[in-house]
Amino acid sequence: MPESVLLKVTACCSTVGVLVFLLILLPLSFSYIDYYDYGLEQRKSTGKVNTDKVYHGGRYWLGPDKTFLKYPADEQILFLDDLAVFSDGGEDSVGLTFLVDIFLTYAIKEQEVGELHKELAKSYRSVVESRTNDAVKNSAINITFSDYFENRKAVEMQFRNAVQTRWDFKPQLHVALDQFHIGRIQIPESVATKQLEALVQNERTAKEQFLQDAILEREKTGVQVNVINLEKDLLLRNAIAEAALEVANAIAESEKIKLAAMNNGTKELLQTIGINSQNESIAYTYIRNLQNRESLDLMVSYLSDENIVKTSAP
Repeated sequence: MPESVLLKVTACCSTVGVLVFLLILLPLSFSYIDYYDYGLEQRKSTGKVNTDKVYHGGRYWLGPDKTFLKYPADEQILFLDDLAVFSDGGEDSVGLTFLVDIFLTYAIKEQEVGELHKELAKSYRSVVESRTNDAVKNSAINITFSDYFENRKAVEMQFRNAVQTRWDFKPQLHVALDQFHIGRIQIPESVATKQLEALVQNERTAKEQFLQDAILEREKTGVQVNVINLEKDLLLRNAIAEAALEVANAIAESEKIKLAAMNNGTKELLQTIGINSQNESIAYTYIRNLQNRESLDLMVSYLSDENIVKTSAP
């Protein structure tokens, strides 16, 4: 084979080899990050990670020996189911142990992804869960059992602040708390039974007190009714007595006036008709009294010369 032909074949093979190498090498030199991830540059051969720069979603030329170590950029969800907590018993009782469900979301701070990798690496999730458990349990001992039902929003805010404070302890978690909610609260059966019995007993006590108050009010009302009736009877009797007295006084006064008028009239009559002697006055009064009697029919006639029978001497 001529030397020139051999050189051409060799050149073609080399060219094809380079092209094949490039076709294989070029895709391996590009690395991709999804929109929901952060990326840190990592060397494949040594595993060393460059924490100085944080990459966002996209396609990057890093070379065949480099890739991305990815951390989630979106919200991460943490469920704490059946977390046992101990409540504050208050001044008059001991606390209670019961179970609560906690739901929260958090996100890695973009500027601190490198610090997160250096301090916690991929174990940050377990550290977040552990610190959240500690924060909720330590905060729960300052909250009374009744507050979980009567002041749920305040309890939720107290837990949230406690969790964020615990996350900020050194070494920091380099994550930001977003949503935080208290879910189901599970009371042990024995505690629920005791609570129910206490509530029932309170209702029974309130009922008995109500009945006692009702009896007392009825008795007080009965006494007030009797007092009012006695006052009514007293006023009625006084009114009747005063009315009878007024009527008697009026009758007596009228009789007095009537008798005085009769005396004055009789006196003037006797003077007018010329009766001056006592005997004539008595006779007149007697006759007048007889005329005033309803049961007596009396007629008075006067004698004259015509109706007198006269006799003559023999």
